[in-house]
Amino acid sequence: MVFLLACSERSSETNDPHSQAKLSNPNELIALNPKVVQRADRLPPQVSDGSTTVRPIAESATEPGEDWQSEEKSVWANDQLAQLTKGKIDTMLAASMESTPLVPSALTAFKQSRLPGQRAESLPGAVRPISSVEFMGQLNRLLEGVETVELKPIGIEISDQNRFTTRTRVELHGPSHEINTTWECVWQSDQLSGLRVLAYETMSTKDGPLFVDVTRSVLTNSPRTDALIDHGIEYWNERITRYGDMYLTGHHGLAIGDVNGDGLEDVYVCDGGSLPNQLYIQQVDGTAKDMASASGVDFLEDSRGALLVDLDNDGDQDLVVATVALIIFAENDGSGKFTLRGGHQGAPYPASICAADPDNDGDLDIYACVYEAGDQASGARWFEARSPVPFNDANNGGRNVLLGNQGNFQFADITAEVGLEQNNHRWTFAAAWEDYDQDGDVDLAVANDFGRNSLYRNDDGKFTDIAAEVGVEDMAAGMSVTWGDYNRDGRMDLYVGNMFSSAGNRISYQRQFGGDREASGLAGVQRMARGNSLFAAKADGSGFVDVSEQAGVTMGRWAWSSGFVDMDNDGWQDLVIANGYLTNTRDVDL
Repeated sequence: MVFLLACSERSSETNDPHSQAKLSNPNELIALNPKVVQRADRLPPQVSDGSTTVRPIAESATEPGEDWQSEEKSVWANDQLAQLTKGKIDTMLAASMESTPLVPSALTAFKQSRLPGQRAESLPGAVRPISSVEFMGQLNRLLEGVETVELKPIGIEISDQNRFTTRTRVELHGPSHEINTTWECVWQSDQLSGLRVLAYETMSTKDGPLFVDVTRSVLTNSPRTDALIDHGIEYWNERITRYGDMYLTGHHGLAIGDVNGDGLEDVYVCDGGSLPNQLYIQQVDGTAKDMASASGVDFLEDSRGALLVDLDNDGDQDLVVATVALIIFAENDGSGKFTLRGGHQGAPYPASICAADPDNDGDLDIYACVYEAGDQASGARWFEARSPVPFNDANNGGRNVLLGNQGNFQFADITAEVGLEQNNHRWTFAAAWEDYDQDGDVDLAVANDFGRNSLYRNDDGKFTDIAAEVGVEDMAAGMSVTWGDYNRDGRMDLYVGNMFSSAGNRISYQRQFGGDREASGLAGVQRMARGNSLFAAKADGSGFVDVSEQAGVTMGRWAWSSGFVDMDNDGWQDLVIANGYLTNTRDVDL
């Protein structure tokens, strides 16, 4: 289904969110006239794995130059460690090598559950002489049962032409356990002369994983479902033109709710431009059928997020979808059939949406996060339209919008009226509502890419950005935000998904990178590479404390989405992080 837009006039007068009578045009939604498109030939025929052609990606090499020989040394050292884990030592180990034990003798249990784990709370500071035979014996025991080894170089310091030190995150994965450890290695005259274990933790999975992939057994097979779930974004990007609005970056959300009132949760899945959104209705036997077309919500527009929420207080779940051009509102008749009630044009190129009742008037308002401003004239989007400036403190992104619910599926932009225009062009990916100060109204945390985050305190429906005041600006690559009481003290804590970059950690701490940069600017770049952040609420309610590193939660890779959830039903909220992105043939960064 595609949309034909019917334009309507929009009032230029100020909207008052607390008094609908003052709104000359309380409804800013435009009419949508859906046009059904026959999809028989829209989905290309499936191809078997044997007929899929894989085209190699051309590589280009950039020489680091004399100032950045550290990068050449880092790559060389990583290759040496990779050979070492395969048992190929040759003359790699120095005769006078010194090392701490690869497996610390004193380990402390940190989780009593189906996934028990241990970590070293304190590590021996002194290295001791060790023979190559003894060292390889320790390494072989460490690698027992390991199927894959990942090495992430995260630091390097050069003492002179013949001596340098590297820091490497070592991840070992096996069918029954995982080990994460960090090695500080001293290299001298092309040999490993010293190794110190800086961190060590292990987790057992011998009782099996908590979750298994049941997609195939749950989704009822049909040609359309098969085509949509079997192929990734790269497959469709080769088959859909740019005019079809298919973008490699993905960024498609989903929503969960009971759309037909049968007590079973259903799932609405957003998809890329020219691919239909899906609505999987759960059956009594645990399977699910895609009923999007029959329900009237199989939109073909590039969709970035969705909500299943009750917008008209009639007891059923209505649908809000953030498409590339409009925020779409559809009313549920209670049986899972939807009627379009209009679309709002004030939030083009949205990244996500969330709902709450910030003015406590009994109905839900919609907050739309708009990552980029785009170029409406040329149609350019993302970084083709503009770049974040400055890179770690940008304020030239899109404009987020709060759509006030005026009743009867009428919505109006009340962003300025409630104080949310402050710091409102910051490349926003996500937001989350929570009454963190426990004063009876919900506040709003906003995660921004390329710079500072915002925390808008709600005082009787009026907002003030207090992120700097309470210590949660967290200048980084904010891509997700979630609230939870991780320490069970009765106050809500804040977790922000950013990006952990091994290359960023390695390069930003080198002297030649610092150059003439101011200390604050350098620290900002280093902070961007650190990873995710956990802010614990202070007991007196005055603000938050950054406990990210002591809690061990910074390493989330390229963390798009994150959430607090008690995975093992032990009463403590765990963290789930969805991560990953496009990469190339070298995987030593994220």
